[in-house]
This record gives sequence, structure tokens and C-alpha cells, in this order.
Amino acid sequence: MPKLTNYMERIVKEELSRVMLSRPGICLCRVCQLDVMALALNQLPSQYVVSEGGHIHTMVNMAHDQFKTQVLVAIVNAINSVSTHPRHKLKKGLNTVTRH
Repeated sequence: MPKLTNYMERIVKEELSRVMLSRPGICLCRVCQLDVMALALNQLPSQYVVSEGGHIHTMVNMAHDQFKTQVLVAIVNAINSVSTHPRHKLKKGLNTVTRH
């Protein structure tokens, strides 16, 4: 069955954890992750496609390289914004992603 997918959302999801984990001192809780993702996606153009099954995987890989720089800039800008104005108070144990 055909499925509507936003490439840009997939690319942002792929890059989000990697970028956030590379920035020491930022909150990694789910609220902050979703806020960063929402802000980044609002800065980027939507890239919707209708696809069937595995076809989306190949297309996402092609689109990824094309949009990667734009996505990274949007994620970094969103991280800076969320870090400056988080929607919660920092609490010990709030982080849900482990730094390696």
C-alpha cells in the first residue's frame, strides 16, 4: 500500500542523535529532542514522496546527501535555541540518551 513520507523528517531523525551527542552540555531528554526536531523541520523545506515498501529506503539515501548540510545547519540552530530556552528545568536523571 502506498505511503506518504517526508524525506526531510527521516533525514533529521537520522542526524539528530549524532549531532546532539557530539555537543557536550546540552540536555538530551525526549522533550528537548522533539523540540530540536520540530524547530529544525520548521526551518527546512518539506520533501514528500509517495512510495511503496523498500523503494523509500533507496530514495532517502539519495536525498540524504543532497540535503545533509542544510539539515545539519537547521539542527545546530535548533539545538542552540532549545539549549538557550528549554521548556523544562534541568533535573538530574532527566536525560534519556546516553553519551558514549
